[in-house]
Amino acid sequence: MVTNKDLTTKTTTINGTHYVRLFDNDKLHSEMGCKLKEDIGYCCRELLRWYDKLGGNSKMASDSRHRNKNTQPKGKTWLVKIERE
Repeated sequence: MVTNKDLTTKTTTINGTHYVRLFDNDKLHSEMGCKLKEDIGYCCRELLRWYDKLGGNSKMASDSRHRNKNTQPKGKTWLVKIERE
């Protein structure tokens, strides 16, 4: 069953590197980084996709797995962390 959870993303730029964090009810779930500003959308989509893949219940995250399947980052991206319970 898919429910609407309170998922939010926040983006921070530190020394020219962009970091995207995914929060689940104000608790950090995962974080990703990228060099190019145009890859922030890709990072958001990947974080939501992995949230759904790891068993999270969110319609927004579930729908992200079916949008823009052919999207690739234009620059370097990396996964910073995933919190597990």
